[in-house]
Amino acid sequence: MTQVYLTQCGQFTAAHAHGGTLNETAHTHTFTYEVTFHGPLNKEGYLIDFRVLQDFLARAVTSPLEKANLNTLFENPTTEALAIWIFNTVRAQFAQLTCVKVCEAPDRWITYTGEN
Repeated sequence: MTQVYLTQCGQFTAAHAHGGTLNETAHTHTFTYEVTFHGPLNKEGYLIDFRVLQDFLARAVTSPLEKANLNTLFENPTTEALAIWIFNTVRAQFAQLTCVKVCEAPDRWITYTGEN
């Protein structure tokens, strides 16, 4: 059975601040995220309909995070927390999800694959 990997990207701008050892005042990032899926092709020859996936990501991930203050959403508003939250949000709808990558800048990112 033919299996493929599918990756869809999204982007949002959000603010956060950190106490503790990070000690950063409030600032914003334009975060980029990638969600990657793996599985067999369906009878019509695709894994997931891109239109369905894009609509879901816009509604369930991008929209709630766009212009958000991440400190109000997460106890520790790190890029790691974002990756885990996005993974859990998407995995609830799409079992084929294999990993999430979140970039807060082009030279650094977090990858989460769901293991605890």
